[in-house]
Amino acid sequence: VLLERDGETVMVIDTAGVMKKKKIEDAVAFYSEARVQKAVRRADVVVLLFEAERPLSALEKRLARFIVDNHKPLVLGANKWDLVDGDVSPSDFKKYLDDELPGVRFAPVSFLSAKNGDGVWDTLDLARDLFRQGSTRVSTGELNRVLEDALKARVPSSKGYRVKVYYATQVDTSPPTFVLFVNDRRLIGKDWLRYLEHRLKEAFEFDEIPIQILVRNRVRRAESPI
Repeated sequence: VLLERDGETVMVIDTAGVMKKKKIEDAVAFYSEARVQKAVRRADVVVLLFEAERPLSALEKRLARFIVDNHKPLVLGANKWDLVDGDVSPSDFKKYLDDELPGVRFAPVSFLSAKNGDGVWDTLDLARDLFRQGSTRVSTGELNRVLEDALKARVPSSKGYRVKVYYATQVDTSPPTFVLFVNDRRLIGKDWLRYLEHRLKEAFEFDEIPIQILVRNRVRRAESPI
């Protein structure tokens, strides 16, 4: 469905509900989930809708992981918020989601009621904001200043070998994708990459979206490392 809001045209893809079964037992259920995965890969931003008054299912957790694995900005859409116990605050519910979905703690939550129309446009506005974040391009100079500060605070090392980091550059948007040039990419550990990811998100306000860091070997040895 094409929507126009504030002079922008937005395409909204509404997927069919996915069957909540422990196992995919028939072709219909398999096709339903496959269509959702196809829509995720196609989308710029994904809104994962779930019923807020019920516990998150294993399927919803699996879909959230699939969305993040495909580096898609994600809005957690807590639908039927009007049916939730009044003693549960949005901050309490966010803590519950953080515990249930630790891999997507960066994702913002939208509290809405599709039946009443509450929060629907706010959800769309939030999705547009995530799209703008994902479309941001950082200059090479700014990027390498942050990289230099990150290296001063924590140098990557691997079993006694010295890792040389030369420079980084942004090669794509949606998601923001950075290439890190080093002497030997096999020496860069996942822990240090997670640390660098945190520093980049903090520096460039990517805290609500996934980013991607690729590590490449630098062939020319004449250039001095940072």
